[in-house]
Amino acid sequence: MIEKIERILVIQLRQLGDVLVTTPALRAIRKKFPSAKIAFLVDKKFEPLLRYNPHLDLIISRDPEEKFEPVKTIRRVRKFAPDVLIDYLANPRTTLISFLSGAKITLASAENRRAIFYKLRVPSKGKYVPELKISLLEPLGISEGELGLVFNFPESAKEKITKMLQAMRISGKFMVALDLFHKRPARQWPVEFFIEIADRLVEYYQAEVVITCLPENRSRAEQALKLARQKHYIASELDLFELCALIGKAKLLLGGDAGPKHIAVSQDTPSFTILGPSGRGWTPPSEFHQTAFLDLDCRPCGYYRCPKPDHPCERGLSPEMVWEKLKIFIESKIL
Repeated sequence: MIEKIERILVIQLRQLGDVLVTTPALRAIRKKFPSAKIAFLVDKKFEPLLRYNPHLDLIISRDPEEKFEPVKTIRRVRKFAPDVLIDYLANPRTTLISFLSGAKITLASAENRRAIFYKLRVPSKGKYVPELKISLLEPLGISEGELGLVFNFPESAKEKITKMLQAMRISGKFMVALDLFHKRPARQWPVEFFIEIADRLVEYYQAEVVITCLPENRSRAEQALKLARQKHYIASELDLFELCALIGKAKLLLGGDAGPKHIAVSQDTPSFTILGPSGRGWTPPSEFHQTAFLDLDCRPCGYYRCPKPDHPCERGLSPEMVWEKLKIFIESKIL
């Protein structure tokens, strides 16, 4: 180990949830090295997640579509001149960046098949993903840290959401943010199942259900609402800050195992997640973040699309099964 660590680079290019669950590791690094310069390499799309993070000095934003990428990124990394580089992704692209970074110490998980290209290969420990990420910092003298996720945003985003909800005439007394779609078909609970749950939330608790989705999915959301018995709302023209502000105002986030669930964790908004094929390690060990799943031999898995025609982990989990567990959660922890 080098005598003095002055510059540290953390790499996690994507996705939304993966970047957010790395923020506890940043907090732990800053606590151990209060005077060090800490940088984070991330894809441009996810840079807002880190823009107001108090534990960072520099964000190196990478555009995957940019000409001469990754040469430009490698140059920027070398200009930063890290003493220590921590690669939480260790895919072919980041392995190359790490190898050519000039860092005295490069570090990755020993479980990654590309770990042989790093100077330090560290076994990961823990159950919740932020715990695993912090455990990789052990060679730096870091063995533990707070597990809360960090996503700060400007006041202007909160003001915009307040005006949007007022225009929709949403009181916010029991507003539920519904993350209706998942980009991976294997992790998509049937839309009609979600709509059934949304209807029951209105019928039993007078909830105001706001569907959050990307602009390109608005037409799908409008089609889904044709299945509904009750009135629900759609919020699709939101940037990441505004999505965070909306989820922060909600009393509950309901959805699949995707990025908005981690935003809810960062804002202390209770969440209820349909896990599908995902492992439980992506959900914090908290009574305010609950899950529903079928304990099948084939899960967890990393398939993009389920190879089984009946998609048992998603379609086999009926609205009735979810509703019974969700009711208990709402009545014991939220209302």
